[in-house]
Formats: sequence, C-alpha cells, structure tokens
Amino acid sequence: MKKLIVLLLWSAIGFAQNNYTSKITKHRAEINQHFKDAKKSPLPKKKLKNFKTLPYFKIKPNYKVKAKLNYTFNSPITYIKNTAGKNEAYEQYALASFTINGEKMDLPIYQSLTLKGKRGYENYLFIPFTDNSNGKTTYSGGRYLDTLIPEKPTGYIILDFNKAYNPYCAYNPKYTCPIPPKKNHLNISISAGVKY
Repeated sequence: MKKLIVLLLWSAIGFAQNNYTSKITKHRAEINQHFKDAKKSPLPKKKLKNFKTLPYFKIKPNYKVKAKLNYTFNSPITYIKNTAGKNEAYEQYALASFTINGEKMDLPIYQSLTLKGKRGYENYLFIPFTDNSNGKTTYSGGRYLDTLIPEKPTGYIILDFNKAYNPYCAYNPKYTCPIPPKKNHLNISISAGVKY
C-alpha cells in the first residue's frame, strides 16, 4: 500500500511539473509571437527580419516562489528614475519575502500611480529587479516581473522568475524604461526567464 501511495505521489508531482512546463512554454511562444509582430514588436526593423525566438534559460520550477507579503500601503510615493532621466511615480504595494535556492530575500513590489487610474490596470503590479547575472547572462540594466493583486487577500503572492523579461530599451534605444531601484537588487544570480 505504501509503495502505491509513493508511486501515486510521484506521478502527481511529475504531472504538475509537466503541466507547469507546458504553461511556461506556451507563455514564451506568445511572447515570441508578439516580438514577431511588426506592429507591436520593440525590435528595430533590421533585427525583426531574422527574429525567431528570444533567448531563454531552461524552465526551472524552483524559480516559481510563494512570497509572503508585508503590506506597505502607507509608505510615501516612490519615484523611480527612467532611462530618459525623469522620475516615474509609484506606490510601494508590499515587500515580498521569499526563499530561492536556500537564500532568503526581500523584494519591493510597486503599483504605478499612472496605470492605477487606467481601466484594466487597477490591479497591475510591477516588480523591477537586478541580480548578480546582470551584464553576464542577462541584461545589464535588470529585468521585470508583472503580476496582479490577488483576488482573495491571503498575505501571499506567487512570483515566477521563469517569466522575468527584459525592458524594451534592452532591444531598442527609442524606448524609455524604469530603472530598478537599488533596494530591488537580489544578491544571487536569477538564472531564469529571458537571457540577454
């Protein structure tokens, strides 16, 4: 009986991992399709012509983490500098605490005050970050994660670094992008998501 339970458990874990891998593969295919679309792509025309896929790290389920939220609703407005040298206004929604590869870390999560007032973006959360892979295997300016405010507040949120992506200015200097604040640095290499 014990052997059967163990077998069923391992089968369930294997199914969950395969299902997760399929979801991330589909997500990446959708991103690649967006980059191929001449009307939407951030790529310059000369790069768009030969574009096939963005370079990605191998999908690693351990980079999808459940983070505890320490809400910071009453914190003062955070002004994040962009690549044009101007400041963009954000509200720090929470400080997310989580563990990756045995390392405990905190990462501020923001809500854009500009987007907060736009229909369809009321629950949009923005997570800019840098890590020790920047300038080596990933874009030197850092990467982003997007997520939504959970429908049911549980005090936790899922952060999936397999969905980490480069800002548009990594591909084309005509774009203006927020620069991740120093407090959004993770002192590890996040070998997940989009490479550079």
